[in-house]
Amino acid sequence: MTLRAVVKAGGSAGVDRDAVADLVADIARSDEIVLVHGASAETNKLAAALGHPQETLVSPSGHQSRRTDRRTLEIFAMAALGVENFLYVEKLQQRGIDAVGLSGLSGRLLVARKKDVRSVRDGKTILLRDDYTGKVEAVNLPLLTQFIGAGRVPVVAPLALSTEQQALNVDGDRVAAAIAVAIDADALIILTSVPGLLRDVEDPGTLVAETTIAEAESMARGRMKVKILAAREAIDGGVDEVVIRSASGDPSVRTVIRG
Repeated sequence: MTLRAVVKAGGSAGVDRDAVADLVADIARSDEIVLVHGASAETNKLAAALGHPQETLVSPSGHQSRRTDRRTLEIFAMAALGVENFLYVEKLQQRGIDAVGLSGLSGRLLVARKKDVRSVRDGKTILLRDDYTGKVEAVNLPLLTQFIGAGRVPVVAPLALSTEQQALNVDGDRVAAAIAVAIDADALIILTSVPGLLRDVEDPGTLVAETTIAEAESMARGRMKVKILAAREAIDGGVDEVVIRSASGDPSVRTVIRG
């Protein structure tokens, strides 16, 4: 029986691209898989090199995120497509996998609704009308399935097209969840720069091996909250299992898709 999975590789500096490529290639030789990747570290590097300082937003609820003005969106596209997507396609080809590099803009693969982004500045909440971030609302399944098959992997950068035909930056974890639901995946595997969900974020020894979504939501802190939100969206959409683990080559991850 052929199984389907979506792997999301984080874009932070601690993510081992070779370990990610090894895992994806191992699964792709017999099963069907989609790889979604981030590009946060490369975006920071490029923004610094191009002299465009990055701004951090704080939402009314206290959540921190990158300010995505039009120039930052363009820099993110350079990082996501020009570096991360390029490298993953190259590494998978080197491992004998026919990787196809895509972004959500390609053929309207991902259609998103532009967010109303609010930020707290000097104690006041303001609406940022020129922020280019969104939430995926539709996946072009007929297009995506053309690139899925044993030995062939679509590699997707988290950009999307808005309903107003504008490019948007969309969260990679939630993109992966949306794709997992759309392709009726058996598993969503989120690979990150930390060991996984921790009861104590300062202690790697408190890794949670298995839990429910409700328990995970109560334990998640910081960026992990978005990953657990993506996990809920995947599970609610019919995905059987979500695994959050380190992208450093944890051998236990390889057994997930095999049951």
